[in-house]
Amino acid sequence: MSSATVTSHERQNRETFARVLRTLGWILVGIAVFCVYLFLYAPPIVTAVFSFNSSSVQTLPFAHATFGWYHALFNDPQMQTAIFYSLKVAFTVVFIGAVFGTGFALLIDRVAFRGKSVFQALLAGPLVTPGMVLGISLLVLFHSLAVSPGFLTIVVGHATFVTPLVTFIVLQRLRTADPTLEQASMDSGAGPLRTFWHVTLPGIRVALIAACLLGFTLSMDEITVTFFLAGIQGTLPVYVWGLLRFGFTPEVNAAFTIIGGGSLLLIIVATALLVGWNVRPSQRRERRRVAAVMQP
Repeated sequence: MSSATVTSHERQNRETFARVLRTLGWILVGIAVFCVYLFLYAPPIVTAVFSFNSSSVQTLPFAHATFGWYHALFNDPQMQTAIFYSLKVAFTVVFIGAVFGTGFALLIDRVAFRGKSVFQALLAGPLVTPGMVLGISLLVLFHSLAVSPGFLTIVVGHATFVTPLVTFIVLQRLRTADPTLEQASMDSGAGPLRTFWHVTLPGIRVALIAACLLGFTLSMDEITVTFFLAGIQGTLPVYVWGLLRFGFTPEVNAAFTIIGGGSLLLIIVATALLVGWNVRPSQRRERRRVAAVMQP
């Protein structure tokens, strides 16, 4: 056998070994990704499965499948009140966070003033403050102002961490946006409000929607701050926490399954709308935006 033949066999062996290593590497990566997603989604999947178990004991094996807990949920006035109250709080907080968060992001990005770094640090404070500290601090503040715990205090408490979240997500998008579009709009005679509506807002809407979805989720899930500010009527997490002291039925699993499924559906719809917009040619979209501003 010639040396050229030996060299060719060695090269083929190396290439085969390299392909095996790459395949093994991709398999290990796939297993790791699967384990991560299993860890993230196993609890809600288990919750959804147990919501169809006819037994009130949350253990295997199942007795038989049933929709009875969903029927009980829709006939439980206290649970319904807690769910609708949580939704009312979350939507109000998201609206406040979107308005003020966008305003703060524009202020930080477009206005030069002294102490901007300090302002951003103070704005980020509620995001890193423990929920118990934030809840007690707000409770003391409202008590000193003679404000009774209730819907207003919960909304303010949730807005203290949802608004900074929206601010920093939108701010990141503003810092990567093309400033020439707004300059062209202003040079064409459009005022600040018209420029914001037709140019700036369409450019940041993806980040704004993502921030609102995340803020909605955090508000619906928040229990520590809400516990100190709720008063008589509590949100769904506070109500469920109260049930835990006396034991609860799979009716709670049914409620969490409906909320989780609704949130997932909302995210899928929002993602589909955003992807449908982003697949359009970007240059054509930019020209339409500027043309809309330039129209009298």
